[in-house]
Amino acid sequence: MEAAPAAGSAMAMPGPAGEGAATGPCPCWEYLECSGEVPQSRSGHTCALHKNRYLYIFGGFDGASCFDDLYVLDLDQKLWRKIEASGDRPSGRASHSAVTDDVAGVMYIFGGSGSHFGYTNKRDLCEFCFETETWRVLSNPLEDTPSARYGQSMVAYGLGLYVWGGTHGTNYPTDMHRFDLCSKQWDYVVTSGDLPCGRYRHQAMVKDDLMYIVGGSGINRYGDVFTFHFGTNIWRKLLCSGTDLSDGRYAHSAVLRDGHMYLYGGNDGIRHDDLQQLALDGRVWSRVIVHGSCPPGRDFHAAVLRRGSMVIFGGSNGMQRHNDVFEFHMTPKIPPCTLQPDFEALLDEAQVDQTAQLACDVFLAGDGGESAHGVYCHSHMLLVRCPRLHQLLQESRQEDAQQQGAGLADATSPRQPGASHVEDQASEPLLRGADAGGASGGPPAKCRVPKPSWIPHVGCAWVPVDMPHNALSNFVRFLYTDYLKLRRLTVDQLYRLLLAAKHFVVPRLAALCERQLKLSLSLDNVLPLLRASNRDGFEMQAVQDACKHFFLANYNLCTELQECEDMDAKLLCELMRLHKFRAVATSAASAADRSSSAAGGGGGAPGAGGPPNSPANVGSLPGPPVGLPAALAGGLVARVDSRSSFVVAPPGVGDGMVPKETLGMDLRRLLDEAIDPDFEVEVQDEVIKTHKFVLVARSRYFASCLLTSGMAGAQAGRLVIPPGTPMTADAFRAFLRFLYRGDDILSMLAPHTAMYLVDAASFYGLSNSQLKHFCEFSVRASFNEAHILQLFEASSRLNVEGVRGMALDFIIANFQSVSRQPSLELLDKSLIIEIIKGVADKFPQSAAGSVEGRQSPEPRHGS
Repeated sequence: MEAAPAAGSAMAMPGPAGEGAATGPCPCWEYLECSGEVPQSRSGHTCALHKNRYLYIFGGFDGASCFDDLYVLDLDQKLWRKIEASGDRPSGRASHSAVTDDVAGVMYIFGGSGSHFGYTNKRDLCEFCFETETWRVLSNPLEDTPSARYGQSMVAYGLGLYVWGGTHGTNYPTDMHRFDLCSKQWDYVVTSGDLPCGRYRHQAMVKDDLMYIVGGSGINRYGDVFTFHFGTNIWRKLLCSGTDLSDGRYAHSAVLRDGHMYLYGGNDGIRHDDLQQLALDGRVWSRVIVHGSCPPGRDFHAAVLRRGSMVIFGGSNGMQRHNDVFEFHMTPKIPPCTLQPDFEALLDEAQVDQTAQLACDVFLAGDGGESAHGVYCHSHMLLVRCPRLHQLLQESRQEDAQQQGAGLADATSPRQPGASHVEDQASEPLLRGADAGGASGGPPAKCRVPKPSWIPHVGCAWVPVDMPHNALSNFVRFLYTDYLKLRRLTVDQLYRLLLAAKHFVVPRLAALCERQLKLSLSLDNVLPLLRASNRDGFEMQAVQDACKHFFLANYNLCTELQECEDMDAKLLCELMRLHKFRAVATSAASAADRSSSAAGGGGGAPGAGGPPNSPANVGSLPGPPVGLPAALAGGLVARVDSRSSFVVAPPGVGDGMVPKETLGMDLRRLLDEAIDPDFEVEVQDEVIKTHKFVLVARSRYFASCLLTSGMAGAQAGRLVIPPGTPMTADAFRAFLRFLYRGDDILSMLAPHTAMYLVDAASFYGLSNSQLKHFCEFSVRASFNEAHILQLFEASSRLNVEGVRGMALDFIIANFQSVSRQPSLELLDKSLIIEIIKGVADKFPQSAAGSVEGRQSPEPRHGS
């Protein structure tokens, strides 16, 4: 079985097919003309997307040999770069699988084949870290579980990687395997329901708790759709109607977005260039009508979902292979939200720039104030993002007031910033038997270190926090951004950060650290982490359970570690009892499986008797050891599988679910609830209250006014928008909503408000033109022949150039109907002349009489 059709070579695709279409009608294809170190043409490669911006290409086939190279394309800059990665680089391959874990910042590669397809199949699982650009091998088992294969699918769910299907070259296995990213072991997954026929080069996608697979080729070609439920391990076939896919489709690409599956290209005897859409609710296939040209038909290409678009790279048309990049825009292209990078930049600048520090009213001092290291920040951010830390700030201010009242204000430390008073505890080993409270909580009042003398200005509160500087810095960075570069943190730093997140009640940060700790478990750190989590009690129970799970899954290797000799006897005995129970339970499950097979069962095959871990067989398993945590006990009983060498992670130990980001919602609370505003803006004699740190972070105009201009009004806490400026109070409130909440503005943006904000992005110095796009969309959607002339006149009078230009374009494009409006006679003569000149420029004299119908240069809606 070949991974791609006959060999050939291809230069980069020229640009006529939809070039520049991103700003035109949607849906449409756009050819991306890229520069830099462009990869060679190939097929059978994989694509992975990181941060919705960086497209990683690995492997592939050129007709003679397989690639082992790795490239990244910056989709914003359209610039290719070849990565010279370190570590254990995977060998050259094609028709392998790739999955991105954007939270952990890694890409996983599994299986595939060398150029002798069917004879050089692979079963290794490798991980690539985006931050460090390093490969490492996670698993390369000697036993055939899972078997070496190519053309399979792999998806990520929770803390597991699920592999299904593929081919050995002549046959098509239907077994499913799960790689536990916590224990670093493979597990055979017993399934039931409507098991799909064996196939390769199908596509798999995940939505909620379901995996969808579509198409593929095996004994026949397939155009069917199946779902697999991760919670129940049940397959279901979806009965779909609409566009006929009865000839099947394989080596295509597919993505899921907003309840729809989009399928592009592939092979059913010919190579297609069509785009099919499946509505998941109605299960109806339809062909997507695309504006402009489509990429040439192809198969064995690869695709990823990027916000509102699908990006494809490479593939083959049967005569030659490609190295081109196309982006299918499902909706108009809009710049991304910059809320997180804006506030991260604000935080970073405050640590190094004295002017930026003037906008800070808090200095968090690490190591309980014993060190001069700390973090400048803003009290309003602490208030809505971490109330417990803000409470510590309030208590510190009260103590300062009490000390000043008692005449103790002069008892200050002479230390200067940068001169560390004690060694940074972040460099000390994690498991030194320290008291858990000292690693996460605030310092007791009786131990409070006096406030130093170098705090830059009177309004900046000095708050000692009993947290190592590295942990404190990452903790505050999370409050400002909702994310962290987790792979840059050691296990020691992750554990300290988890303790702090638990103590200060920051659920998302705690979940991120806990998840990364589970992913980082290894023979080098499992016993230290187990001792620490056992010492720190209930708050670290999930980490403790994960460590026990890893220990049991790798029992022989873990018991050979010298550190086992120093382990607490009670804990070691518990692990031995768990191991014994696991062995007995596995043996009982194996006996139940043999009994089921003898009675005509199929071990999870469709229509067979119950699998070994089904309710019918669980009753025969022994009970768990006394005193075992409920979650771990439930997993040991309910999920023992005779075909696996270990017990699958129980619910709550390996799920890896992380709460959604809340930065925008938390900041919006400041605005909506008017929480302790510290600045006023006067617009049309109306005073609107706001917060300085938000204005400084999101607008270069306000940052200049508040920090560097020396304007008396700004320094006094108020700024007046001049009466002649094209701005209303309602428009400014909408503008503030955008500053606080990011891209949440479109749902509440009225056209008469939006017209004043079209040019706000450039005037107020925002990071990009996202606000302009939202406003233009809102204004353009309100255009009609009856009112466009009044809007043109109003925008001209108010000098709102953005709206004025859009209105003029609409008038010119629909001149036949607009020219019949009575309001045209009331229009100023200079505006009428401008319209006539625009019509003359757009339509030559020979075509002046052939202007037909109502046409618009851009759509009113997104589709």
